[in-house]
Amino acid sequence: MASNSNLTAARNARNDEFYTRLEDVEAELLPCAGDFRGRRVLCPCDGPESAFVRFCLGHWDRLGITHLTASQYNPMGPLFGFGRRWEWDRPDDRPEPVELDDEGSVLGVEARRLMDRADIVVTNPPFSILSSIIPRLEEWGGLFSVMGPLPQAKAVSVAPYFLSGRLWLGRRNGSMAFATPDATTPKESCDVMIDGVRHRRFGNIVWYTNLPSTLPREPFRPAAPAPEAPEFLDGAHILECGQVADVPADWDGPVAVPLTFLTRWTPADPGWRLVDMPGQPTVGGRALFARAVIERR
Repeated sequence: MASNSNLTAARNARNDEFYTRLEDVEAELLPCAGDFRGRRVLCPCDGPESAFVRFCLGHWDRLGITHLTASQYNPMGPLFGFGRRWEWDRPDDRPEPVELDDEGSVLGVEARRLMDRADIVVTNPPFSILSSIIPRLEEWGGLFSVMGPLPQAKAVSVAPYFLSGRLWLGRRNGSMAFATPDATTPKESCDVMIDGVRHRRFGNIVWYTNLPSTLPREPFRPAAPAPEAPEFLDGAHILECGQVADVPADWDGPVAVPLTFLTRWTPADPGWRLVDMPGQPTVGGRALFARAVIERR
């Protein structure tokens, strides 16, 4: 009989499964083809049917990749089997799955070994552990582009990489739909049917990345007038702007803006830099959603 912990892991893993659409992967990563050339790719949360694997195989020559590895988690492991991996040297290979030495978690020992053999990681990891995956990728030191919810950017384990200029967001961010397993509890308010398959739609899904080709971006140029009654974060002379569009054109001090600012900015922006991401900002004792603090260079 399966242990309670294994059954819980299997149930939790299934509730964290959201399958990316191929068109979303292509829209984000095809313009980054130059970052893939001559590199070994790892998809550490994926089987052969994954949109990320199909993207690599379907655009192999355009991407110019030299090797592809995919690995898949087994939530019932290690008591009831281990994770698996697949390897491609050419897009027409038909690899058989190879059993890993652990359950195949993206945070596990085997996944780290596979990373050490790769140059670039692309995947849609479990959203619930994204704040642990970003530090793992940064420690590994290669190139990556992984999907996740925008609010994770403020996590204490993630925000420092934005502030140091080592992490930024990709180009295609916002509302996205993901196919869901049959066992996932329906939520009619955000479920949609696409080609006869139930999908869950999420707002504020972004690409966390360090791909060089995503750095060039239209500079942020605020155009709002100075506020007549400016508000400031409690305990700091930081102007509070409830929307990115409210940033005054002629303001020289620090400004607090919603995290959506990160979808319009990279560390290469010539005019603005990111200086803080306070966890619990308040104005007049009123709690705000997470903020990014920016100032002119």
